[in-house]
Amino acid sequence: MFRINRLVGISKLEAMVALLLIAILGAILLDRLLFYQEVAERTAMETTIINLRSALRLTVAELRMQNRMQDLEHLVGANPIAWLDRPPANYAGELDNPSPTAIPPGSWCFDRTRRQLVYRPKLTRLIKADSEEEKLIRFQVTAVMRAEESAATPIAEGVALSLVRPYDWSVE
Repeated sequence: MFRINRLVGISKLEAMVALLLIAILGAILLDRLLFYQEVAERTAMETTIINLRSALRLTVAELRMQNRMQDLEHLVGANPIAWLDRPPANYAGELDNPSPTAIPPGSWCFDRTRRQLVYRPKLTRLIKADSEEEKLIRFQVTAVMRAEESAATPIAEGVALSLVRPYDWSVE
């Protein structure tokens, strides 16, 4: 009977190569995970804005039905969160001129001083900005004006929830 002596196991080189491959795959997986988390955060923020704009349209429609269009001016500079049935879970409340660090990451707040709704992203790898202040995304309720030739001043025909400063949160 022939007996073959074989060593079973792996060499140190094979183990290092295997660990290196696992580390590279883990780093790629972690990068993709962080990317998709940031995409999800941006989508959640934009969904909240869509809901706020819908609530604003309903509020304006209600004023039109009640023939109270003169009350539109009360909506300008208002806190849009008040139009929702309940505030988002990540709403930090109304603050006076908050610094970027005063707003919890991943949260909304209403800046009473500037009359702006502010979102501070939690994940900011994909936001192109020079400072933490520029990473804050700000919205404001503004009047939509219509100029008429017969009127000396423009007439407010509606309100809009407008972006204060464009942001670049690229997810491509």
